[in-house]
Amino acid sequence: MREKVIGDSPYIKLAGTEKYRVGNNDEEVTETLTFTKGVQATAGWQYKGSAELSFGKVLELGGEAGYQDMETLNDTFTRTVTVKTAKGQFKLAQQYALMQVRNVYRQWVTPSGYLCGNTLIGTAAFPDSAGVCVWEEGKDPHGVCRHWQFTYGGGGGPAPGGTTPPQSPAPQPVTSVHGLADGTVLATTDTKRIYKMVGGAPVWQATCADDICQPQSRPTTQAVINAGPATPRNGSTAVDQRGRIYLFVGGAPLWQDTCAAPVTCGSPVKVSDWSIDAREHMNQRPADGHLVQAKAGSVDLPVAVTVGGALVPFANPQEVIDSGYGTDWASRVVAISSHSYQLLGFDPANNTLIQGASGGVSTPVAMVVGGAIIPFASEQEVIDVGYGANWRSLVRGVPARVFNARSRIPADMTLVQGTGGGASSPVAQVVGGARINFANPQEVIDAGYGTDWGSKVRAIPLRAFNEMRADIPDDGTLVQGPGTAVARIVGGARVEFANPQEVIDSGHGHDWGRLVRAIPARAFKALPTKIADGTRLRKAGSSSQGGIIGGAKVPFHSMAELEAVGYGPRPMQTVPARVWDALTTQIGDGTRIKDADSPSQAAIVGGAKIPFISMDELTQAGYADKPMQVVPGRVWDALTTQIGDGTRIKDADSPSQAAIVGGAKIPFISMDELTQAGYADKPMQVVPGRVWDALTTQIADGTRIAKAGATSEAAIVGRARIDFHTMTELQAAGYGGKLRQVIPARVWDGLTTDIADGTYVKSPDSVAVWLVNGGRRTPASQAGGVQVIPARALDAIPLA
Repeated sequence: MREKVIGDSPYIKLAGTEKYRVGNNDEEVTETLTFTKGVQATAGWQYKGSAELSFGKVLELGGEAGYQDMETLNDTFTRTVTVKTAKGQFKLAQQYALMQVRNVYRQWVTPSGYLCGNTLIGTAAFPDSAGVCVWEEGKDPHGVCRHWQFTYGGGGGPAPGGTTPPQSPAPQPVTSVHGLADGTVLATTDTKRIYKMVGGAPVWQATCADDICQPQSRPTTQAVINAGPATPRNGSTAVDQRGRIYLFVGGAPLWQDTCAAPVTCGSPVKVSDWSIDAREHMNQRPADGHLVQAKAGSVDLPVAVTVGGALVPFANPQEVIDSGYGTDWASRVVAISSHSYQLLGFDPANNTLIQGASGGVSTPVAMVVGGAIIPFASEQEVIDVGYGANWRSLVRGVPARVFNARSRIPADMTLVQGTGGGASSPVAQVVGGARINFANPQEVIDAGYGTDWGSKVRAIPLRAFNEMRADIPDDGTLVQGPGTAVARIVGGARVEFANPQEVIDSGHGHDWGRLVRAIPARAFKALPTKIADGTRLRKAGSSSQGGIIGGAKVPFHSMAELEAVGYGPRPMQTVPARVWDALTTQIGDGTRIKDADSPSQAAIVGGAKIPFISMDELTQAGYADKPMQVVPGRVWDALTTQIGDGTRIKDADSPSQAAIVGGAKIPFISMDELTQAGYADKPMQVVPGRVWDALTTQIADGTRIAKAGATSEAAIVGRARIDFHTMTELQAAGYGGKLRQVIPARVWDGLTTDIADGTYVKSPDSVAVWLVNGGRRTPASQAGGVQVIPARALDAIPLA
């Protein structure tokens, strides 16, 4: 067993009291908004298992139990944003904290490395950074502003028009930007734009405010600009009008919250805010293959390489070399702040191709989908999913250790479709490690993927699609279909919540809405509702815990009991108190159980414990392949050994079958008899021959019986069959609410009608009690053990 932390999709949390509404029904509006109060957010995390969790953790865990973490964001920036609206359009603007999500999973792994179980046991969200979200009124801001580029660029508004420099350009025209010093200002004479050299690349400026266009510009043309480098070189720096310093890695500007050693900010070039936000002559994220390192306090973070816009850390220098970065790799490492290091994340972008290498041995090529890797089985598979014949040039080398540690299951809400050999699968979403196929496009839209959902589908090999589990999401996953209740997956079953408070009480927090996965109503209704055996449960709002055994709730009276039955390492699933209280406590028939305090094993048959005295008995009864459920010794001892009425049983040593009626074994001599008695559709419970032979054949007094193939009914009184002539008689005698047991006509006819000696009887309409002996009755004084029979039947017994 192991525990892992896996990053989930970040989300925004609107913050602060400054909220603006911009728009007009009669005209277009352009308004500049200023936010001055900054963003403050704090999130705490406490995990009482064996895992530790903090913002940057994405690898396997091995921390101390009871780990606690607190992340605080205290952002004091003044933010300015320009909002434009069309006529009749309204937009809202508010600051937010970007919340990074970490999920803790408990996984069961076979010795060969096969993942055979994956359960969500905890989730946490930490404030990481802040920004301003602008969204159209009526739309969901969380869907518009959830991505990291809204915090650090990716916007900037429309491109500016021509800009006039404060001084006329110097006379010397520039015919090539190559070799120009950083900070050189260029003015295009044909497009009337101002560019400034940053790290060898010309960056378009939206304004000349704040002395951005100093020193005096030099004339050039747009063609010269276009022939220059596309992005600034590694290690170069810029500072925008907000005072933020950016260090370039792989052409992307990484905001440096500190320039303390080992970070070298040098003399940053002053640029406009728009230049950074629009990523003008810059990459949105770092290009692949660039090496970085950071220092967090006194701790040196690992050297890492940029792959798919994220970082892949190395464990040692040999891994850097094995991944193809040469023996001189150290000279190419760029030092960045620990904050920017963490912000890049460790999940390469979708569709990135990677291959692991170690000691001269390479892994298969794989594609990144939803944070996971999908290894290819052949070159044709790579081509079939759309990488083309030159796909090899797109493969990025990573350590084999990193490759092997990546999950093979894409993150929740990833859309996938299998393709190969000219055939395609349905589109499916990944929810809790499971694949849920959509039946039609409307289901995809209803699940929240929008009308442009087609652009979000990731093509994967058809083989890999078919290998993905297509059953039930992992335990702990919250799901909801259109028009359905929210439900949690518990023991492979759908446990519905009655109201939001139940969701909170079950440990999902007040912001549980972000954890809910939308699935088709059809798929929701198809989920099982029976919690699987072996599930460890906790009652919400209480310390009570129990296990599901044979479909029943078996409460544990102490942690010692819980540990003794082997539930200690199992993840605890909290269910609403209402659900806990409604669970049956009757262990289902056919369950194989074991006493926690001894080697004894038994089967549950008709609600009774039927012990096995040897493994041979257990095997002959058909229980060898059934999972063994351990119960506390206290529960074992309290289980009845009386098989319940209405149970269909079979002798393990012969073909003989029987029904339990009034505690007695009533054998069937043919399948016709069994069917006529109504037992054909009942499950057959096999009992050891020893147990079969020891069962009584005397139906207990007080049993209500019926004759197969007829309407006749009777009661067993003093071992005799006492017939009822009408339903009124039956009800008056108190048998109306008793279980009606059908027996073969042969058995009915063979029952005696003579009440046994020593039986006390009375009629329904009298308090007089009679003692039967030798077929006659005498008055008696008896308070208990008196059986009621019809007055007609009593009158037919002669007086002594």
